[in-house]
Amino acid sequence: MKKILAASLALLASLSFSAFALEDAIANNEKVEKVEAVEKIANTKGTKLYVVGDSTLSAFNDPYFYPRYGYGTKLQDYLLPKKVEVINLAMSGRSSKSFLTEKNYTALKNSIKKGDYLIIGFGHNDEKAEESRYTNPNGSKEEAGSFKNSLYENYIKLALDKKATPILCTPIVRRAPGKAYEGSYVHVTKDLPGFPGGDYAQAIRDLGKETGVLVVDLTKITKERYEAAGDEGTAKFHAQLSHKPASVDNTHLNGYGASVVAYDVIQAVAAGDKKFAKLVNKKAAAPTEELLPFAKNLDYIIPKYSEFIPEEDASGIHQTTAPWYGTVFGDCGGGEKIADPEKYGIEEKGGVVQMWAGSKDGSSSQGKIASASDGIIFYFQKLAADKDFTLTAKMKILNFANNNQVAFGLMARDDVYIDKFDNSINSDYVAAAALKIATGAEYTSSWMRTNTKLNETKNAGQAAPAKDQVVDLSITKKGNVYTVKYGKDTATYEADLTSVDSKNIYVGLFAARNSYVEFSNISLK
Repeated sequence: MKKILAASLALLASLSFSAFALEDAIANNEKVEKVEAVEKIANTKGTKLYVVGDSTLSAFNDPYFYPRYGYGTKLQDYLLPKKVEVINLAMSGRSSKSFLTEKNYTALKNSIKKGDYLIIGFGHNDEKAEESRYTNPNGSKEEAGSFKNSLYENYIKLALDKKATPILCTPIVRRAPGKAYEGSYVHVTKDLPGFPGGDYAQAIRDLGKETGVLVVDLTKITKERYEAAGDEGTAKFHAQLSHKPASVDNTHLNGYGASVVAYDVIQAVAAGDKKFAKLVNKKAAAPTEELLPFAKNLDYIIPKYSEFIPEEDASGIHQTTAPWYGTVFGDCGGGEKIADPEKYGIEEKGGVVQMWAGSKDGSSSQGKIASASDGIIFYFQKLAADKDFTLTAKMKILNFANNNQVAFGLMARDDVYIDKFDNSINSDYVAAAALKIATGAEYTSSWMRTNTKLNETKNAGQAAPAKDQVVDLSITKKGNVYTVKYGKDTATYEADLTSVDSKNIYVGLFAARNSYVEFSNISLK
C-alpha cells in the first residue's frame, strides 16, 4: 500500500494537481460517506457553495469495481479551500420534489446566507413516472406541479431571498452505447399515462433566461464530449459495478468522470460570475486520463461463491417447508429490515404461498429490481446447474405500489444469499414477472439480466397488473435456453447462469419493492 501511495503522490505532483485533492484522486483509500440526514451545518465564516441534486451530484460509499462519484464531491478540488467551502447536500434518488421532504433541505433553508452560492442539479428523477418524484417539464414557473415551478419556488427563490446566488445545472446525459444521444438519453421523455413527457434540460435553460439565473448546460457539454469520445471513450467516465467491462453503469460517473464534470462546472460558473471567479484555484489543473487508474476500488474482490447447503444454511428468519427455502437478500433496505415481518414475509398455507416485500397494505417500500442491483424476498429450490426443469405457478396480485422498481413472479438465478443485506449483488438471472408497472400497458412481462443489463420483453397486449388479477407463470430450462411465460406473453432467453456459482442454479418465486402476492399450483419438475 505504501508503494501505491508513493506512486500516486508522484503522479499527482507531475500533473500539478492540488494537494488537497489527493484523497479524492485515490478513490478507494477513503470512505465516501453518503450525504444524508444533515440536520445542522456549522455557522462558520466565509463563503459556502451549497449543492443540491440527485445521484449524479451526491456522495456514495460503494463496493463497485469503479465506485460511483457525483460531481458535487469533486467541486472543492478546483476551489480555494480558505475562501469557499462546498456543502454537498445532494442525495441519490431524489427529484426536486422529493428532496423537499429531506432534513438536508431543512438544513439548507436554515443555513444558506448572504454571499453564498447554491448549485441546483435536478432532472434525472423528476422524469420518473412516480407521484412522489415526478414534475411536469412543460408548465411555467407559476404552474404548480411543473419542473420550473419546483425549481423556482423551492430553490431559486430561497437563494435570492437569502441574498445568495443560485446556479442552475442541466442534467448530464445518460451514456448511450451504440445509440444516438437523443430522447431519454438527453432527458427528453415520452408521454406516459398521467405523466406528460417533455424536455427537462430545455425547461432549465428557459427558466434561467426567465429569471436571469446562470445556467451551466451540462446536457450540452456532456453530449458533445460523449459523441466525440465514442462508446469506449465514454466508458472511462463511468462507474463499473464489477470487473466485467460490460457492467458499466451508464448513469453514474466514476471518480475521474466526476472530476471532469466538476471542472466544467467550475469553469462555466467562473466565466459567468466575476465574484465566483475569485474563488477558483487557478493552480488546480484540468483532470486528465492519468487519474483513471486511481478511480478503481483497490479493495474490490472478484466474487467467489460459497456453496449454499440447505441443511446447514437455511434461514432462521423466513422458515419454510423443505425442499423449499426462504431468504431476503440484496439491496433490501437495510439489515434490520430482513427480520421485520412488517417489511418481509413468507406464509405457506396448504400449498399456497403468500409473500410480501414492504408492508401488505402498500405503505412501505423495501427492496427493488434494477439493472445495478436488486433486493428481493425469494422462495426457492437449489438445482444442479446442468439440470433442466419447468417451474409453473398461478399468481394472484393482492396489493402493490405503482412504482417501476416493484416486481413479482418467478426467477431462475446464478446465486442466492441467506438473509444478507448487500447492495452490490448484481448477478445474472431470468424472470417471468411484471416490472416497470408504472408505465401501464407498456410494462415489462419478462426479462433477463446479464452483466447488470436488463434485456426486457414488453407486454404484448395484456392488461396492466391490477389488484386481484390472476396470472399463469412458467420458466422452462433446456440447456442454456430459458422459455418464460407471463400470462399470454412468451419470451426466450439464452443464459449461462454459472458465472458466480458454477455448480448450481436457484429457482423459485420472488417479490420486490412494495408488493404482496399469492402463489398457488406451484410445481417444479
